[in-house]
Amino acid sequence: MISNAKRRGAVVLAAAALLAGLPGRAAADELELDWSGRIQSDLRFRPEPVGVGEWYGRQELPAGVERNWNTLSLKLDATYGRFKGVAAFDFVYSGFPERMTSVGDLSRIEKADPYRLEARALYVDAKGIFFKDLDLRIGQQIVNWGVGDQFNPTNNLNPDDLRDPLLFGRQAANFMVKADYWLSEDWSISGVLAPIFKPALLPLSGGLALASLDRLPFIDPALRQRIASEQAAARELFGHPTVIGSVTPNLPGPAFDDMQVAYRIAGTIKEQDIALSYYNGRTDFPQPRSNHTRQTLGKRCNPANANDCIEGLLVTDVTLEYPRMHVYGLNATGEVNPFSWFNEDTELSGIGYRFEGALVVPQRQSIKLTNDALALGIPQAAGEYDYDGDGRPGGREPLVVDSTPFLKWVLGLDYTFGEHVYVNAQWVHGLPDEYGAGDWLTEGYAVRQSGMGETANLLVCALSKDGETCEREILRPRLGDYLVIGADFKFMNQAALFRLFTILDVTPLVEESYDDEKGERVRRNISPFSAEGFSMVIFPELDYNFGNGLELSAGALFELGKPWTKFGDPATGGSVVWTRGRYSF
Repeated sequence: MISNAKRRGAVVLAAAALLAGLPGRAAADELELDWSGRIQSDLRFRPEPVGVGEWYGRQELPAGVERNWNTLSLKLDATYGRFKGVAAFDFVYSGFPERMTSVGDLSRIEKADPYRLEARALYVDAKGIFFKDLDLRIGQQIVNWGVGDQFNPTNNLNPDDLRDPLLFGRQAANFMVKADYWLSEDWSISGVLAPIFKPALLPLSGGLALASLDRLPFIDPALRQRIASEQAAARELFGHPTVIGSVTPNLPGPAFDDMQVAYRIAGTIKEQDIALSYYNGRTDFPQPRSNHTRQTLGKRCNPANANDCIEGLLVTDVTLEYPRMHVYGLNATGEVNPFSWFNEDTELSGIGYRFEGALVVPQRQSIKLTNDALALGIPQAAGEYDYDGDGRPGGREPLVVDSTPFLKWVLGLDYTFGEHVYVNAQWVHGLPDEYGAGDWLTEGYAVRQSGMGETANLLVCALSKDGETCEREILRPRLGDYLVIGADFKFMNQAALFRLFTILDVTPLVEESYDDEKGERVRRNISPFSAEGFSMVIFPELDYNFGNGLELSAGALFELGKPWTKFGDPATGGSVVWTRGRYSF
């Protein structure tokens, strides 16, 4: 006799078949259910506070408990003949009460004990639908075409999920329709349609990146220098520093033009896996599209220093958008055994390799600057900013992303030494949050820190609308280079694992300032191996598997470097120490 659960499953899958225009499967097919899950608790501590901004606009993540996430994960696979349904959910208790704004919040459990439900997968998969060699998958899913280890520049259909730095490389599921047509046993053509765009999910520290007002996003260096000088003059001469107000991401709508599409052809040549792909959509990391500045009046002083006072603030409200892009990808992975060249009977295993490259063709994006009437020492009327300094508002909007194509890639090697040691090394060119042309192939910089030079005359620079002689900048190529090395060491009869994972930033920096003697701006190179330019991640982890599904782990994530470097940046969230308990069933 068929159980009620099986009968309900058969009805659902038969209905799906009818909706697809197919006859139902024969009664001989049986519904197969396979489910699994885990219970996990994460507890993390931030040893030191990290933050940006002065006392009047300080944003900070405090030292102490960084998070306590308690997760119940469930996954169900239901198979009926050629059809399969997959559902995977994470039910998460955050462990931190939300901010209470009234006494009535104390009676709301969702405030005192907040929780959320995340769908990691929710799709139907059909094999041999319409045609014998055509497979179709519809629903909430992750399409992973890249072969890099945690770094995948060709994976653009799913948004990056950076909420947890310990799970770097994780992506969030998105609703998609995916079709695979098998040309042979080894070669296939795939197409994917993602109707709704979803942005990258950022960590709690992500807001600190925009709060760093000295990192002006404009490509044009002359405009950067002028605006930086005007902001410095407003702060130092007129007591009105600039701070960030609201930050609003402007997501693309459900229009047909905003749908994402991707194609891939993949196969095997002499035991080496090869794939070519194309993606048409948007970057999931936002870029500034407009800034509007307004003035707030009111004298206030630093609580720690009564002589440090301001007369008011220039509050900038930012709107972000997601530029369009085309991405052409190449993936190759396999194994080579150089030891066999010397001895065909060698027992040494081969070296695994992987290459993932992406040619990104971005759409240019400009930024519009507007302001209310500003009553400073130099009054400014309401309207659009004078971009070209000709005395008339407006002009051509400055670029924050130009249309120059750029490359991202990952080249990795891995080797296993017996049963106990595994080593992985990668050269990563461009991290997920890095966007735009600028590396050792094509010049293009992002500002990491800016300020006024020692001999700067702010009033002259502000009045002349030329900050060339005033501003000092630390610049970094828009795309960085990283040496990633990881190693796993298993011991105690394979029950214990010690993992050491490191990322070394090998991208040189540049300091640019005005030289009074030479009468021009000059550059000083900053080596990535110097005290000023060094930046690194060290991630040690110790796991012990007690058997029967129980596993305990502990480790740390050390973010090292000066605040203007990649990993010393406060926006990374700083170093954390963590423990984790997991029971899988």
